[in-house]
Amino acid sequence: MIEIILIIILTVLVIILAIIAFTRGRSSGGAVLLDEDAVNDLLAAVSSNSGSGRIPEIAASVSDILKKHLHCEKILFLRYYRSNLEVNYFSGLRDFNKNELRLTLKPPLLEKLKSFKRVTPIRDLRSLLTDKYLRALESQGLQYFFPVFLRDRLYGIYMIKTDLTPDNPSLNLLATTLAFNLSTAYHIGLQEQKIARYENKIHSLENSGGIQSRDNVSPGLGSEFLKYLKIRKCNQLMPELLKLLKKECNLSKLGFYARSGSQDSPMYSVSWNIDEDMDKIIESSFDLIVKKIQLDSPIDLKDNSDFDRTLQDSLKNLSGKSINCMMPISWVNRKKAVLAWSSKNKTSDVVARINRFKKEVMPLVENISRFEKAEELSYTDGLTGMYNFRYFKKRIKEELKRAKRYNHHLALLIMDIDDLKNVNDKYGHQAGDELIKSFGAALQESVRENDVLSRYG
Repeated sequence: MIEIILIIILTVLVIILAIIAFTRGRSSGGAVLLDEDAVNDLLAAVSSNSGSGRIPEIAASVSDILKKHLHCEKILFLRYYRSNLEVNYFSGLRDFNKNELRLTLKPPLLEKLKSFKRVTPIRDLRSLLTDKYLRALESQGLQYFFPVFLRDRLYGIYMIKTDLTPDNPSLNLLATTLAFNLSTAYHIGLQEQKIARYENKIHSLENSGGIQSRDNVSPGLGSEFLKYLKIRKCNQLMPELLKLLKKECNLSKLGFYARSGSQDSPMYSVSWNIDEDMDKIIESSFDLIVKKIQLDSPIDLKDNSDFDRTLQDSLKNLSGKSINCMMPISWVNRKKAVLAWSSKNKTSDVVARINRFKKEVMPLVENISRFEKAEELSYTDGLTGMYNFRYFKKRIKEELKRAKRYNHHLALLIMDIDDLKNVNDKYGHQAGDELIKSFGAALQESVRENDVLSRYG
């Protein structure tokens, strides 16, 4: 999975370079021409590193392109590690001590770095760096820097020497795109490491006999659990885990319901032997169920005398039909879910198994959820902060299915900025970028919270 994500990330960079190379051409003011060689070099970097998927090698390859095609004579990358910025990669530097360039990241410096969104002169950090550290940077001829952030998390800082000015559009475009995509790759890598550690823990428990039956209710996940560790998508993992729960609890019917995001987001549901009408009743009553019924407490649908009147009306069509028990449960990311089932076993025995099931699978599901969230960050448009076209394609499919399922209307509005090419030609691409950003900001302030705003072009 990590290799695929890195290939996608670098392919995005290839596309950006291709657009620059074949549409901008030469311009005045010291701008640099990104020709076909630059695109070929980046394609070669993707090809040579796609098998290994090692982030440092990919960072080095792209840094070489910065040096070769954007006049970056010297490059230094300080990676954030345990409250320090340490030398992780360098090119063109001579006779220096890595410890001299090691930097403790204090809160004032971190906050200051958050304010920089583009290539910036190192002197702008003068008030936060010691004279000794500044002299070490100056001795290497380093002039500019740009931080590598993902949201509010810092992954490192690039420092460079180039004969281009820091406001050069080509330099800034590639530098900021590199920073965003590297930070996303680092974040995905961290989630992969967490999942690997969890895998090792499960293998260790299995080898030592630590995973075993605890009573006669059900046998526990045991070695069955190991085959699920390679699944990296929640919507693929949950049906498999719930199928196991259904089997072990001897449930004739089982349904799992949760929101995929905020309150207005689509429902995620998995069910067996529960007809579609019953699914729709539970999904439409989901918010009321998790609000009115005590968490982790099962309710008997045959006896609704203690129900809130609103809840009685909402669930009246469920009583005594497709399912006989229902229970809201705590779920990943501080969310709630609803389990509904029918079984001949004692409700207390089923609930006991469900509680153990949660403890066994929650760490894995939480890690995969974080992994998916990191993947979704690649859906963000770097210029405007809105969703990009890739996310638009994903979300429009979901919304069409949702509208069809509930027989709702769906509106799609596509907008275009008139004469944007003329603005770019007359005032430069930086002016065009600012116009796009301003337009995007105005739209973000105007739409509702449950609307999906994406940059299409």
